[in-house]
Amino acid sequence: MEYDWLSLLPHLILAGGAVVLVAAGAASRRFAGAVAPYFTVAVAAATAAAALMLWREPASSWFGALTVDPFFVIFAVIFAATLALVALLSARYAPLDGSDRPEYYALLIMVTCAVTFMASATNLVLIYVAIEFSSILSYILVGYVRGDRLSGEAGLKYFLYGAVASAVMLLGFGLLYAMTGATDLAAVAANLPHMGRSFETWGYVTVVTPSGGAAATLSPVFIFLAFGLILVGLGYKISAVPFHMWAPDAYQGAPTPVAAFLSVASKASGFAVILRLVLTLHGALDLVYGGWTKYLAALAVASMVFGVVVGIVQTDVRRLLAYSSIAHAGFALLGIVADTQLGFASVIVYLVLYAAMNIGAFGTVAVIGHVTGGYDLKDYAGMGRRHPVLAAALAVFLLALAGIPPLSGFFAKFYVLAALIDRDYIFLAVVAILASVVALFLYARVIKPMYFGKAEGEDVRRFSPAAAVALVICFLFTLLLGVWPQLLVAWAKAAIIPLLPRI
Repeated sequence: MEYDWLSLLPHLILAGGAVVLVAAGAASRRFAGAVAPYFTVAVAAATAAAALMLWREPASSWFGALTVDPFFVIFAVIFAATLALVALLSARYAPLDGSDRPEYYALLIMVTCAVTFMASATNLVLIYVAIEFSSILSYILVGYVRGDRLSGEAGLKYFLYGAVASAVMLLGFGLLYAMTGATDLAAVAANLPHMGRSFETWGYVTVVTPSGGAAATLSPVFIFLAFGLILVGLGYKISAVPFHMWAPDAYQGAPTPVAAFLSVASKASGFAVILRLVLTLHGALDLVYGGWTKYLAALAVASMVFGVVVGIVQTDVRRLLAYSSIAHAGFALLGIVADTQLGFASVIVYLVLYAAMNIGAFGTVAVIGHVTGGYDLKDYAGMGRRHPVLAAALAVFLLALAGIPPLSGFFAKFYVLAALIDRDYIFLAVVAILASVVALFLYARVIKPMYFGKAEGEDVRRFSPAAAVALVICFLFTLLLGVWPQLLVAWAKAAIIPLLPRI
């Protein structure tokens, strides 16, 4: 069915929720501001429920622009859960507390709608529009706190980096269209295999132009160039080195709940597009004889090494977690480099587990910053005695990010490493393990002052009960998914298998 409105149900719920919240704010800002966090949670729950209803055999709609499949469902649930948790963390958060700004939550909902489109889009035009929509709204959220120099500066830098990356990615999409005369991924995948065989042939091919004419070009080089340019834009979305420059400043300057949202939703949406492109166009990528996996491997190694090494010298916990996020992007990329069913499934497993522990880490940092008024490592001194529950929760989240068993982070990394070793990529597996060892020292820099530092200063605020609920949820998922990840692995494989007809 070309006009399948049911396939748009999660998107419509999000878009409708944002409109309702803006309208309520126009009618009564105080009332809308008071109920906005909890209304956002309700919208997120409805979105997740609607997405789970669509778990079925892959089906295209809207003239092939959208695909509803288990792959989309998993990412839609990740985005909805992230929205709900960030909404709870934002309630009574100091820079937003008392602002009565329902538009902040409306922006969160609209960004979630945009990244949900990214996960379901199978048309180059729609993919680009969804990425731009999510990026523009993210710029606003990062610079949302008026009067805060760091927030304004972070928003401006984020915008400038994003504009350049977006232009480069659009050029890559344009090259794909020029070579195939199509924007639908299925049509692109069908046309590209006829364009060449390897770098060595350097054969001329016929390229269809929009006017119906033809032109000759060198196919393998242009295929590789197109995917390289596209990966610049998507590398920016997942904050992989060398496209990471925006992340430390954005995470430090943005409201910390927004940083938590970006570190999960933005990264997961970028990986969703990368996975769908790689899986749909896999036959075309084979034309360059594995060159694309070497490119991704280089990005992954650079991200892991750079993230953990530079993160060690950070004193602001938000920047430290930003570099941690860069390193995790590199680790997840290794699952795609493996180029197997297990490798692709491990990326989804990694993103789900990463979402719980990273939102938990950022959420705890947000609560501690709200309570103490600071985000420097010295502000964490004696936290184990002042707030033992918060300190213990943060320690668990950080150890999970480091990959310590039996926490969820261990299994996230385990499946990626298993995929690499299965393909005999021993060097990449060793680099990943060494990076994880160094990352443990990075996270220990936060844990040490909490339990061995001398408490200084006094609390300036109390933390929100809503934020406590969000942290408890993240804590439980971090523990339970570490003990029992089998169901998640089964779902990830079920999402990947329909997209792997030739692998």
